[in-house]
Amino acid sequence: MKISPERIKQIIKEEVSHAHAHGHHQQDDKEGARMRRHLHRINGLAEKLDPLFEDDGDVPEWVQEKIAVAAAMLQTILDYKNGEEIR
Repeated sequence: MKISPERIKQIIKEEVSHAHAHGHHQQDDKEGARMRRHLHRINGLAEKLDPLFEDDGDVPEWVQEKIAVAAAMLQTILDYKNGEEIR
């Protein structure tokens, strides 16, 4: 399974945007702030990784797997938060 660096970047930006748009509950201030710092770090790392890969370049399988897992985990969180808003 191959996920482009652009898609990873898009997912991370969506997560960061979602966190900014919806803020966090007062009781979760420290946890929310910590989570947002992690999202900003993920976004920064994705921006640094993006230019290191070419669309037609060879990428080691272990790198593909780690990025796919990270993307899937972020997607799971986004799906949860979107479902939470619907309820």
